[in-house]
Amino acid sequence: MPGRRQPRSASCRMPGWTGSPAGPCAYHAHPDHIRFTPSNAEPLYDQRGGEEVGQRVFDSTDSRRVPLMVFSLIGAVALAAVVVIVILGGGGDLGFRGNNNDTVAGQTASGLVPDATEVIPQDSVADFTRDYGEPPGTDYARLRIPVLGVDAPVGLWTVDGSIMPEPYGPVDVALYDLATWPGLGGMPGQGSNAIFGAHVDMNRDIAYAGTHYRGPAVFWAIDQLGAGDIVEVDFAGETLRYGVVWTEEVEASDATDWRQYWTSSVPVDSITLFTCGGEFDFESHAYSHRVVVRAERLP
Repeated sequence: MPGRRQPRSASCRMPGWTGSPAGPCAYHAHPDHIRFTPSNAEPLYDQRGGEEVGQRVFDSTDSRRVPLMVFSLIGAVALAAVVVIVILGGGGDLGFRGNNNDTVAGQTASGLVPDATEVIPQDSVADFTRDYGEPPGTDYARLRIPVLGVDAPVGLWTVDGSIMPEPYGPVDVALYDLATWPGLGGMPGQGSNAIFGAHVDMNRDIAYAGTHYRGPAVFWAIDQLGAGDIVEVDFAGETLRYGVVWTEEVEASDATDWRQYWTSSVPVDSITLFTCGGEFDFESHAYSHRVVVRAERLP
């Protein structure tokens, strides 16, 4: 599986649609690209409480999952990415951009270009949540992935017209209400396919916290999920349990039939998680792939 990574200097086409820039992996372009020093082990923390709950081991060739990050500055100002995406067979364009001014990307912390070998400690979801709390308006649901230590707040974002909002920052997940797009999406527990998106990493100012974040985000490791891994969703007073049935890294291509991933026509109540993946292209500032995870409701 190709390595991946980008904190926001990118165009990252949404899985499920085709077009140009963004999705939860790159709603806003960012000037920094993260490089990773190879490692085969990493402590696994509960992302809400910050407690170490074990150790996750990775292939040493997967150079993106390590405790230290090297940042190479490829621009001075963070750019807002706008996505125009055509749903195959959907009869319209669905664009994605940041929501309101709360998520407008800020300038880089420094105008200086760091040396390509400079090691900069990364921020973490656990520490950021402890220090700055969770974004307002993200108490609609809660999503947990025990094997990854994920325990994330979920905000509901209604897709009106052609604009799909993004999560507020590195710690929250977006649940998309696609009711205006017939045949796509749904809500958890209702027999359809609930679509959850979140950032894979970030490198930008976070408005609600009043500070800069640089590091892995809440969906950083979802490409490691395998069949049988559990995803829990607290929704409408219930805890719904889902078992992963597949994880795919899908080419971000106009030729890809994305509707098959977002369809609401599923045999079993399902959820779909997505974020960016694949190789990062320094010229186009885009990821080559999208990581898509499907999980089905357990009895």
